[in-house]
Amino acid sequence: KKVLPYIKESPLLCSDLSAGYLYMWHEDTDVHFCVWKDTFTVMQKIGEQPAFTYPIGPCCREMIDEIALYARENGLPLRFYAIDDEVLEKLLNDDGLKEPMYAYDRKWSDYIYNFEEAMTFKGKKYSGQRNHVNRFRKLYGEPDIRFLNEGDVPAVEEMLKEYELEHPDGDALEKMELEQTKKLFSVSRELSLHVAGMFVNDRLIAFSIGETVNRTLIIHVEKALTCYKGVYPTMYSGFVRLISENTDRQLYYVNREDDSGDPGLRTSKLQYQPICIAHKYLLHLGSPAYRMEKEYTVKGKDAVLTEFRETDKHAYLELNTDIENNRYWGYDYREDLYLDDPEDENTFYDSAVYDMKCGDSINFAVRLSKDGDMIGETIVWNFSSDGQAELGCRILKGYQERGLGKDAFIATAEYARNVLGLELTVRCYRENRASYGMISSTGLFTLSREDEGFYYFEEKKKEV
Repeated sequence: KKVLPYIKESPLLCSDLSAGYLYMWHEDTDVHFCVWKDTFTVMQKIGEQPAFTYPIGPCCREMIDEIALYARENGLPLRFYAIDDEVLEKLLNDDGLKEPMYAYDRKWSDYIYNFEEAMTFKGKKYSGQRNHVNRFRKLYGEPDIRFLNEGDVPAVEEMLKEYELEHPDGDALEKMELEQTKKLFSVSRELSLHVAGMFVNDRLIAFSIGETVNRTLIIHVEKALTCYKGVYPTMYSGFVRLISENTDRQLYYVNREDDSGDPGLRTSKLQYQPICIAHKYLLHLGSPAYRMEKEYTVKGKDAVLTEFRETDKHAYLELNTDIENNRYWGYDYREDLYLDDPEDENTFYDSAVYDMKCGDSINFAVRLSKDGDMIGETIVWNFSSDGQAELGCRILKGYQERGLGKDAFIATAEYARNVLGLELTVRCYRENRASYGMISSTGLFTLSREDEGFYYFEEKKKEV
């Protein structure tokens, strides 16, 4: 609540810097706020590491320098998230910010609509939406859309139960979003959110939760019972109209957030005629990945390391979906809420390429020859601003117990240390005795500490 005045005046079109978004996902992202010289930024975990929002306020550039200092002093990478095209251009043209790497993931891009058009559905391009609204009126009468309050909690709970029955096959991300919706509704008053519902014969059949940020209405939640024909476009347009009638702000845009990669949702949101799709970049400054050539070869004794290639997709799918093998990485793709269909061989490959494009990792394909098939992966990641990084390795089952993993591991470590100038750390699960033995036998690392889950290793210092 202390930082709401800053959030509500954010000039960004994207939804990430809004009260509703931050509250819905704060449990998994470790959100922190900072106000310095009347200038505001957010830090939260994006992927595996913290990242910052572009500052809002009179001292933006000075605050970026303070953020950079904070990152160095705390062993963090210098990363910025929720960066739109305008801010990206500012950062790329700033001579004081070195080695930028950036990328966006289309499934997290926000859909931006014209506020006036969303309210009226005027024009030929909205004929489909108008037809749905007219059908709703014909079947159920004039839409009864009004703000909800605490007295409507039982009606909301009942509607959500029916909603879940309509969507029995919802994936884990949908189920988590539904739980966060319930929590968001409970704090809507404290966060100055707008909550409205649509009724038919005093029965709640749809509701929306949104907020106004600067000149934009951001809609965080849209839930409706699809047994009522035309319910979604009717609720959407009616909600926008209700906000227009009850605000002193001049609103120009509606942000309906992302499609999370769902093909049906993407089609639906495109049919509402967005005026733009706001890509949200993750930008990493000073990543050692910036110094990598597009194509490279690192030779070990028997293994060869190269860049990832399109032809690696099938092998990389196999590497990521091997449940037993990945158990020692602490990864089970079946529990990854943010993946698209794991049967698609592009899924894991595209994710790795995204991480490499924005400088979050350097992924080496392990091969038996420069032009051979991928047999495994080594990765240098978890970069910090002071030159530290973490090293990992995994090999396909058919090539294990031949010393190839150790060979690739050593070659990657020596390249990272001697060419990129990184100081490496390694960790392995306590029950992974094979990895413990391999790491110890390289002669490059020494055990530094342990806890209930892991053994942690640090690089041995070179003798002078």
